[in-house]
Amino acid sequence: MNWRVQWTRLSTRERMLIAAAGAVLGLALLRFLVLSPFLAYRESLRDEIAAHRDVLENARGYLARAGEVTSQHEMLRARYKEIHAQLVPGDTPTLAAASLQDMLHSLAAEKGINIQSTQVMREETVGDFRRVAVRITVTGELRSLAEFLAGVEYGPRRVSIPFLEISRKGAVLRGQSVRALAATVEVSAFLQGSKDEAAPEAGAAPEPEGAADATGEAGSMPPEAAAGAAGAAPPGAGAAPVAPSVMTPSRGEGAVL
Repeated sequence: MNWRVQWTRLSTRERMLIAAAGAVLGLALLRFLVLSPFLAYRESLRDEIAAHRDVLENARGYLARAGEVTSQHEMLRARYKEIHAQLVPGDTPTLAAASLQDMLHSLAAEKGINIQSTQVMREETVGDFRRVAVRITVTGELRSLAEFLAGVEYGPRRVSIPFLEISRKGAVLRGQSVRALAATVEVSAFLQGSKDEAAPEAGAAPEPEGAADATGEAGSMPPEAAAGAAGAAPPGAGAAPVAPSVMTPSRGEGAVL
């Protein structure tokens, strides 16, 4: 039977109900198939525009700070070169230890200190740097010994004294009635290394300022604070006797005696 015939047989009220149901169904289909996807797309487009706007604002901020970042980078590079020049010269631990011994002997001769023995300690690897240490036994008067230790710590080279033992047992200088002091001093320092290893890459990005502070104001600086920590036992010094007069000065202290 044709639907038109069926439609003609319906009453006016039935036709109105069927038309209202069809309108409701059409509105529902329009709502869920057309309007909802359009509104969702519009909302996502608004969020995407806001995100891109934030990206653009951040990019403008970076461009505005480009000069400041470049100046900080150059400052860190200059500080790195300054600190690196203060390390002990030598491409190998053997050459660095020899240079450190020459420095100690020259300083001892200048301050009137007698070096009784010299021992080169085992090298250590600390991060990207290598550390050498020399243990010497010296004798001299109180003032001369104090000046020698001050010259070691505050000299042109960045060194630390992780171990120091001072005693007055049996240390008498020839031709003098004044009893001298005997001291066992361990001096450690970091190597400069070769120029290829030491020079930072020209295109390397500068380290953030906060990270630089956390590592001693420069990310590439040697961790000298660990080497000069008070009370730290040096490598190979486990069997060394420690007299009651042992002192372990740090680089930040003044006179050691």
